Amino acid sequence: MEDLNKIDVKTGDAEGAKVRQKGVWKRFFHMLKTANLPYLWIIIYVALTVVEGRVLILIPQVTGNFFSGDASVSSVLKFIGFELLNTAISLVMLFLNHLIRFRTNRNLRNALWGKILRLRPSYFDRVSSNTLISRITLDTEAVNEVVFDIVLDLLTSIYYLTLTLREMSSISMKASLIMLAFAPLSVLLAFFVGRLTMKFENRSKFRMANLTEYLSELMSCLPLLKALNMQGYERRRGKQVVNEYYKANRSLIGLDVVAKVIGTLVGCLPEIAIILLGVRMMQSNELQASEWYMFYAYSGALIGFVGTLTAIWERSKSVQGRLNKVSDVLYEEEESIENYVKESLEAGDLSFDGVTFGYEEKTVLENVSLTFPGKQITALVGHSGAGKTTILKLLERIYEPNEGRILAGGREIASYNVRAWRENLSYVMQDPPLISGTIRENLLYGIDRDVSEYEIKDVLQQTRLTEFIDSLPDGLEHEVGQFGSKLSGGQRQKIAVANAILTKADVLVLDEPTASLDIISTADIVNTVKELSGKRTVILVTHDKQAIGAADHIVAVEKGGKISEGKLAEMLKTSGFFRTMMQEEAAK
Repeated sequence: MEDLNKIDVKTGDAEGAKVRQKGVWKRFFHMLKTANLPYLWIIIYVALTVVEGRVLILIPQVTGNFFSGDASVSSVLKFIGFELLNTAISLVMLFLNHLIRFRTNRNLRNALWGKILRLRPSYFDRVSSNTLISRITLDTEAVNEVVFDIVLDLLTSIYYLTLTLREMSSISMKASLIMLAFAPLSVLLAFFVGRLTMKFENRSKFRMANLTEYLSELMSCLPLLKALNMQGYERRRGKQVVNEYYKANRSLIGLDVVAKVIGTLVGCLPEIAIILLGVRMMQSNELQASEWYMFYAYSGALIGFVGTLTAIWERSKSVQGRLNKVSDVLYEEEESIENYVKESLEAGDLSFDGVTFGYEEKTVLENVSLTFPGKQITALVGHSGAGKTTILKLLERIYEPNEGRILAGGREIASYNVRAWRENLSYVMQDPPLISGTIRENLLYGIDRDVSEYEIKDVLQQTRLTEFIDSLPDGLEHEVGQFGSKLSGGQRQKIAVANAILTKADVLVLDEPTASLDIISTADIVNTVKELSGKRTVILVTHDKQAIGAADHIVAVEKGGKISEGKLAEMLKTSGFFRTMMQEEAAK
């Protein structure tokens, strides 16, 4: 057993420390196009921002009148009116802000989910399902952060900054220039803090992804974990993952505190300067008290707007990593699933003609030629790692051959539209995960035609499910549970085979359908497969002696990709590998 003191947990340091710096805005605008933003509401929001800016500029002017001794009813009413108008505009903008955010999220998530469904199947070999869930649920929020917290805040702050500077300059150009001299300090601070924030934020996201992946993996196998008495080991391993996430966030907290302290000190400098300058200018009668108040109010707003601009830079760096992750999915190459006219599968054999294929630098199949006879049952056998799964993936067009051709009735399958091809091929996995819902819903899943009750009853008889369904109080409306957890392995397998038969696909692929079944369930599956001979082209991946005996044709795959094929009697005579394998199976 693995040494429990040596706990290995992936931390993602290499990935977490590196974020793509270039092209982020190109990718961002591509995402905006994909998100189909509600531009009308955004225009209204921007228009209200302009109105709010004008009101905010007028409030200090009215308030300044009070310092000049004007406390008339008219001045008081103006002040109250502007404050109420500003509040009303703020409330409407708050509503629009939430509305636009939710619509943007909805549109982008729909677009991202649609994109994922169009990706090549090979993409999912290198990207986990948990990662894709994170892209849809969490990382899409980054677009909203950029749209509202960065772009709109940037435009708003620049607009407010322009108005404020104009009003300040009209009061005192000298004092305004002195105030602006402090701006580069804030910008410089934001630049360095932003770079560090991006690095620490990205590291935190990777730690969170590690935690999510670890928990989702362990949650699905808790009974096995307890059976192996591994609670102590996994508790320590989980503690390490949680601590790594905590450490990443602790770095963010430390950076935030330091940045706040330095930012406060930098922000105090212009405020101290304007107070000292204001006292001197009033003593020299360069400014009246009311003008000084207005200038002081505007300078406070100016400092706030400059602070907002620097904060925008910091936020833009913190979301850059998430923007890249979402855009990586959107830029990923899709399958060829255009809506061509559906092509019917050519009748005849399925054959590999000089096919070579490898994963990266590892060659799995080299110059392989084999045949799956049409309308017959072919048993595909071979030791683990010999290349059986690769043959199936090539047949399903999850991968394309590096060299050679795969033919259907003499025609290359690459000439078919991918969607049309897969409609003619139905694949049943070794441990088929059913969808949450009823037995009926699982029987009809993926079938886009009307299926009669007679047809359902007929397939239930074929798959030896009739007695089981009749024993249920709610029959076909029985809930199967998550992934079919309320059913036995044999029942799930039979339902999956029944669904494959109902699709009326010309080619039926069964991957180890009897591997984990009892004798009775195995016999039922084998008898169901026998009845398909002469009706469908069946490829049966199996090591079961009974299932192999039901095959019309056998293809044996040895390690190194060597192929031998023929009928059962012929293979027992000519293939030493197959003969030895059958003897090993008989001895079990």
